[in-house]
Amino acid sequence: MNNLMHTKIKYILIVIGLLGLIPFGLPLVENSLWVRISTGLNRIDFALFYGTTILCFLSGIFWGLSINVLITNNSNLNYLLPALSIIPFFFAIGAILFFNIKLKIIFLVIGFLICQILDEILFAQKFYFNWYILLRRFLTVVVVTLMICYYILFNNA
Repeated sequence: MNNLMHTKIKYILIVIGLLGLIPFGLPLVENSLWVRISTGLNRIDFALFYGTTILCFLSGIFWGLSINVLITNNSNLNYLLPALSIIPFFFAIGAILFFNIKLKIIFLVIGFLICQILDEILFAQKFYFNWYILLRRFLTVVVVTLMICYYILFNNA
C-alpha cells in the first residue's frame, strides 16, 4: 500500500512539475492571445516574475530539507545545507531588484543552475529519488534554455 501511495504522489508531482513549465513558455504565445488573457502585464515580465517565485520556492524546499537533514543524520551537510539553501533566494531577490530585463534573466539563470547543483549534491548524498532528480534535470534544462532564448530575443529586439 505504501508503494502504491508513493507511485501516485510521484505521478502527481511529475504532472505538476511539467504544468509548471507553462508560465515560462508564455512569452512565446502569440501576441493577440496574450492580450486577451493578460491585464496589461508584459509577457516577458510575467515569465520573470514567475521564475522569481519558483526560485524562492526551490530555496524553501532546500531550507525545509536542511531542517529534516539536521534531524535525521549528523554530517557536514548539516552545517552547509542551511547556508546553501538561501543562495537561490538571493538570486531571486537580485532578479527583482534590477530593472534591466537582461540582468533579471542572468540572475534567474544563475539561480536555477545553482539549484540544480544543490539538487545534484543532494542526489549524490541519497536524499532524492531517481525520478525526482530526472524531473529536476529536465525542468532546469527547459527553464534555462527558455531564459537564454529570451535573453537572445530581447538582445536582438
